[in-house]
Amino acid sequence: MRSLSELPAWERLFKEIIWKQLGEIKDQCILDFGSGEGITADHFAGDNTVTAVEPWEEMLKNAWRDHEYRQIVGGVETLSAFSENTFDVILCHNVLEYADNKVEILRELSRVLKPSGFLSIAKHNRYGRVMQMAVLLDDFEKANALLDGADSTASKFGAIRYYEDEDITEWGPELTMEKSYGIRTFWDLQQNQEKHSDENWQKEMIKLDMRVSETEAFRQIAFFHHLILKKNSR
Repeated sequence: MRSLSELPAWERLFKEIIWKQLGEIKDQCILDFGSGEGITADHFAGDNTVTAVEPWEEMLKNAWRDHEYRQIVGGVETLSAFSENTFDVILCHNVLEYADNKVEILRELSRVLKPSGFLSIAKHNRYGRVMQMAVLLDDFEKANALLDGADSTASKFGAIRYYEDEDITEWGPELTMEKSYGIRTFWDLQQNQEKHSDENWQKEMIKLDMRVSETEAFRQIAFFHHLILKKNSR
């Protein structure tokens, strides 16, 4: 069995928090769009029917496969094979900030989402990145550039093109925001890097992060936002 301990500490914390925020999911039909190495797809495949879609084949060379799920290599075009109202739960985590066709993606995700289901979107938060640059990395130039509207960069995927939470419902007017959580509110402000690998410290950090994840003042400066959306009734 693969273990989260294989992941970098920051990524492990991100996964654990987002799974806690999603809660128990059983006997559902799930789409993981932009599934990467399949860590989240594999996590939920033990109790659900999961379809994972990932355009970058390189990511699948070390895919997590402790549980059975369907893997599709491709992008938004692959969703045309699915009928309307196919999936109970759709996961789209850290995808849209790298995509040029956000409106098309949201239109297709909405189409294949059941009216009774929900869409989970995880996204980078610009102001959390500003806090990280100013406090942890002591980089005022990048902090100011971000405040002026500049993009950031991810080592694997290139430019992070930030967008606001509210943009989702503008691009996908058939969606309604149900909840918005913060993720990694404090982690990126801890300058003692040795603490990041301390398991007890991680557990306490997760507890604290969960406690403030819906408190607006803390959510505003979290490194990521986690949005839960429902399809509007026709």
